[in-house]
Amino acid sequence: MSEKVKIASELFDGGMNCAQSVLGAFCNDYGIEKDIAYKIACGLGSGARSAEICGAVSGAVLVVGLKYGQSKEICNVKTEEFIRKFRDKNRNIVCRDILGCDITIPSGREKAVRDNLFKTTCMDMVKSAVCILEELGY
Repeated sequence: MSEKVKIASELFDGGMNCAQSVLGAFCNDYGIEKDIAYKIACGLGSGARSAEICGAVSGAVLVVGLKYGQSKEICNVKTEEFIRKFRDKNRNIVCRDILGCDITIPSGREKAVRDNLFKTTCMDMVKSAVCILEELGY
């Protein structure tokens, strides 16, 4: 397990959301203070609170922006590259589809809690996002 995967895992286990955990693992490399990073990514967990795009993906896209955000064109290409690799590896980028339930409704949230999806599937997505970023040179 890489150091960044370990950091992201510890952040997630410690109560940070998926986006905060991914971004938090990279903020030292890009000169962003952890407290600021956590604030920036706070609303992105649970698919921006709507079970849409996976928070781990959103956190990774923030990392892409930190590295390539000086050029909209390059950043767009690099974002698409990350998303393509994440989708290839995990079959989807949508929170509700990854989890197999819609956590914005009570029955879906109950299923996620009952099946321990936040600790298993979400953790796997955090690790996957970090690994893909590392493979891409972030």
